[in-house]
Amino acid sequence: MNVLFITQVVDRADDNLGAVHGWISALAGEVDSVHVLALRTGQVELPRNVQLHSMGKDQGRGKLGQWRVLNSVAAGLCLRRQVDVFFPHMVPLYALLVAPYRAAFRVPTVMWYAHNSADLRLKSALPFVDRIASVSEDSFPVKTDRLRVVGHGVDTALFKPSGTDAGSRDDLVSFLSLGRISPRKELDTLVSAAEILVNRWECRAVEFVVAGAPLATSDHEYLGQLKARVRDRGLEGYFRFTGGIPHSETARVLRRSDFFVNMHVEGGLGKAVLEAMSCGLPAIVSTPTYYERFPEYAERFLFGPRDPEALAVRMRSALRMTPPQRQAVGQELRDWVVEEHDVRRQMSRIVRVFHEARGGLPSASR
Repeated sequence: MNVLFITQVVDRADDNLGAVHGWISALAGEVDSVHVLALRTGQVELPRNVQLHSMGKDQGRGKLGQWRVLNSVAAGLCLRRQVDVFFPHMVPLYALLVAPYRAAFRVPTVMWYAHNSADLRLKSALPFVDRIASVSEDSFPVKTDRLRVVGHGVDTALFKPSGTDAGSRDDLVSFLSLGRISPRKELDTLVSAAEILVNRWECRAVEFVVAGAPLATSDHEYLGQLKARVRDRGLEGYFRFTGGIPHSETARVLRRSDFFVNMHVEGGLGKAVLEAMSCGLPAIVSTPTYYERFPEYAERFLFGPRDPEALAVRMRSALRMTPPQRQAVGQELRDWVVEEHDVRRQMSRIVRVFHEARGGLPSASR
């Protein structure tokens, strides 16, 4: 099996898409070869059967030049019969761009997509996609019999508990929020909940770590508003904004925390929460999907969307847990992530979807 994987970024240090590097390595272990087309590249250390092609956005190449690189690589692989499946990652436009080669050379397209919104590009691309791979049924916004649930791709060998740097300082319990800073992440709910916990209920042995960077102009404005709210409520000594964290450092940051908090109302399972659980952190979330398998924990870690008081109640309950209790819950959550969402198991499932999409066509490597 020979794959053309098309993505935005291949950079193990990228704080937003660094996990893609691990995906490629895991996929390479399941197939004969992987050609990767990326808008830009950075720090890489990939297996020998991976060939990386940059579309040149990081070199200042414009969209026309990027399109030419994509067409050159896709056409060359098809003409040499060195590709069995196109695998666009998260960007429906990539599926549209390889659609002519799908038709002319009978190379199927399997698209990875995990988001709760369906824009015009997604709807336009769907007629040219043979299968969709996603995290769960509710991680893909369109009902279709071409959807295949394969779980998330968490590197559980990297994201694992550690006895050396686990937990925060002895005198504080640390609640970590990690991910892009944007209004969609509902971080203002965390600030309001912290005000209740600290100022009203006088729970002072806590810290709130917000790790992540803004991208869009509106995100930068939102971050400024968050910091102003923290100041206005007298919470500066309790909040720490770290900025973006390279993906290679994320596991270390997680292991130095006690609980993960996620206010974003997701349509399915998010990578950041699963990586935290893989590190053995109980996660306080507003998305019920995470605790469907653990109803006994839902009462302790699930709160209503955009409800600061409910979040404060859950955090106060978490503060009462002993370290052994946290570790026992964290181990159960990690076991579930390893079973359902480990990146190697996920890629094995995705390769089965590749074979299904090919429908018995012979591999280009034969």
